[in-house]
Amino acid sequence: MTLRNAAFDAGLIRSRHIGVPVIAVGNMTAGGTGKTPLVEWVLQVLVRLGMHPAVVSRGYGRASRGVVVVADHTRVIADARQGGDEPVQIARKFPGIPVVVGERRVDAALTAVRNCGADVIVSDDGFQHRWLHRDLDVVVVTGVRALAREPMIPAGVRREPMRGLRRAHVIAISGTQEPDDGSSVSRAGFAGSIVRMRRSIACIGEYANAVRHAPARLQGMRCFAFCGIGSPDRFFEDLRNAGAQLVGERRFRDHHMFSRDELREIARAARAAGAEALITTEKDVMRLDADRAAVEPLFDGLPLLYPVLAVSVDPPGVLEQRIATIAGVQG
Repeated sequence: MTLRNAAFDAGLIRSRHIGVPVIAVGNMTAGGTGKTPLVEWVLQVLVRLGMHPAVVSRGYGRASRGVVVVADHTRVIADARQGGDEPVQIARKFPGIPVVVGERRVDAALTAVRNCGADVIVSDDGFQHRWLHRDLDVVVVTGVRALAREPMIPAGVRREPMRGLRRAHVIAISGTQEPDDGSSVSRAGFAGSIVRMRRSIACIGEYANAVRHAPARLQGMRCFAFCGIGSPDRFFEDLRNAGAQLVGERRFRDHHMFSRDELREIARAARAAGAEALITTEKDVMRLDADRAAVEPLFDGLPLLYPVLAVSVDPPGVLEQRIATIAGVQG
């Protein structure tokens, strides 16, 4: 990674322009930082601006190879096995917005432009994928001072040296109570804009149907939580902050495809703990849906709930204006 970045920085390798603006939302670490809700927020901004965006992603955890159109303008085509959990989640939340996955992000982006009519590309987890030229790089960071102390892979989870932040145009700080993170990124050579991304539970979904509840639905509820995501501790903390009483937890690796035996064991443990409901993440639901007919009976009659997250970005207008500028429209 370091040698390749040096080659790009020196101009020995050049990123490819694809003829439309590209906004990348990424991070500096392996594992979850709350990046997907920000991708969804960027899509909402672009739609309000009258643009026709498409999302491109590698599609981590999928069983397919090459370029796969997860969704076009009319329907969602692939499930999580073929398209990956996060791309399918985005596609279902934004009907009519194309989502394309591929190991080669350039090929996926060209497919979105040529075949799906996209006039702007949002590259999910695209900060380190430098083959595709970006007009706006937004990097999500959870606790900048902690990031600076984090060892690089494989000793830790940081993907590249802190000086890599110099490539970013905007840093979105998420999930930290630190009062001042500006000095840490400044020491890394970052000179762009800093915004704060605040996550919240917008509503509670039910797996069995399309019913949505207010977040207060979790107040005092005895829940058994399980997930296969990059930051399970933050998920469990969000549930407790929403008032849920967690009577048990199970954590699996990121993008984990649950076996039927694992789901039966989760249901048995939940019953034994006196749970009123099972609860998982929206991303995990996308993987469960790939085998819905077989999955639902495994929960032993317990309802399966999942929080739907939303984000706000402060100060208002800063990131929106950067998006409008690169998209070539009036914000």
